[in-house]
Amino acid sequence: MKRIAKRQFFLLGCASLAAMLLSLYDRYGIVLTSSRSFLAEQSQLQEQVLRENQEKGGNRSTGQSGKESKTMAENKAGAETETAEKDERMASDANPDIRVLLCSDNYASEYHDRITITADVPFRVSGQGTERHCQAGEQVELTMQSNEFLQGDLVFAMEEDGVFQLPYLKRAAECPSYEGSLHVEKREEGLILINTLPLETYLCYVVPSEMPSSYPIEALKAQAVCARCYAMLQMENSRCEEFGADLDDSVSYQVYNNIGKTDAAVQAVQQTAGMVIKEGGQIENTLYYSTSCGLRMEEEASNEAVFCAAMSGSRASDAEREESWYRWNTLFSTEELNAAAETFYPGQIGQILSLNVLKRLENGRAEVLQVTGTLGTVAIEGEYAIRQFLRPGDQAVILQDGSKAPSLGLLPSAFFYITPQYQGGVLSGFLLNGGGYGHGDGMSQNGAKHLAEEGWSCQEILKYYYGDGVEIICDT
Repeated sequence: MKRIAKRQFFLLGCASLAAMLLSLYDRYGIVLTSSRSFLAEQSQLQEQVLRENQEKGGNRSTGQSGKESKTMAENKAGAETETAEKDERMASDANPDIRVLLCSDNYASEYHDRITITADVPFRVSGQGTERHCQAGEQVELTMQSNEFLQGDLVFAMEEDGVFQLPYLKRAAECPSYEGSLHVEKREEGLILINTLPLETYLCYVVPSEMPSSYPIEALKAQAVCARCYAMLQMENSRCEEFGADLDDSVSYQVYNNIGKTDAAVQAVQQTAGMVIKEGGQIENTLYYSTSCGLRMEEEASNEAVFCAAMSGSRASDAEREESWYRWNTLFSTEELNAAAETFYPGQIGQILSLNVLKRLENGRAEVLQVTGTLGTVAIEGEYAIRQFLRPGDQAVILQDGSKAPSLGLLPSAFFYITPQYQGGVLSGFLLNGGGYGHGDGMSQNGAKHLAEEGWSCQEILKYYYGDGVEIICDT
């Protein structure tokens, strides 16, 4: 698929994705991660969305101009110093500080028009050469016009153990609380807000935001290990460095503090303190997603007949066979798909005549979808692009328990097969029978829940999803 078309997919889907994820968590306890978190889900939903976010961010101006030779030399020297400092930070501390960029409401932007900060204990605000002491409960409001910025960037630090609160910022937990310190920077585009806190403390807020705290402790422990590995990789790679952060708090990486920390999450983090997954001496890229469809296709994935047969059945060994998202279906009319074709590929496809999966990955996930119409044929490449093209919108997705999913911004997964529908011998639409929710790489969160309920340990769950060849060690 053309690069421009891929960008169209991302731009059109980014806003709806965030809203979809929040509604899914509220209603079903489902969160697409990861990217992981992004992670950038090229092959993973969260990962591709996420890599796209980084690409978008990387195109912003960094303020470099003028004396090219001197600037380049300074940048190189600065980068080398930064790398050395980062390596020292990671190597010298088993619980290093992580820098989290806090996005605005609904994760709409990295920039804030207005920031209001308070704390439940006395705190101080430091700038260049100035310091202001504030009482517990006192509010500091900052705008682009605030005089405080005449003294440069601001750092908020508590004078005793407590939490900051941001009354203007709304998450699922309403007004979230933040441990550690806050850094506010003024830029042309708006205000930047960064939360710096110990990695292990950060994880106590990630785990409940990514997995319901009602899940068994061994599943929560597996989630904590995955989240720790992911965070450490972001600290090494610094994909959010242009903002002075390691990552942000949205689905573009892994969700942080959308749900406040819980006793179960804290227990999971503490019982796995310093535990990571390594392969070949390197930290594993621990992708995770919501719900599996139960397939382990391997070399059979390229055979559509085998794939359809596998998806049509349910094996007693499938841990998630009782999950509502284990199987689902949705019916698209030709009119709906014709509209999608004109939106994403204007003048290239015309009236759709056929949909065919040309390529699947080893796990059975659709990787290339061929769309043929009266004007031409387009091959849609990549899981996210396929799911965006086939996004249900207001079209009902029927789950295996007979319930209807809420309006979705993209197809639940790329594990599906297609059956043309006819009325009076005329093509009227396409029925998609699918399974699972999310990109399907790494650990299934609902799968981890069921395995834990069957008595599996955290280590056994992680080995099951990431392979017997990985090492699960305490890297402290």
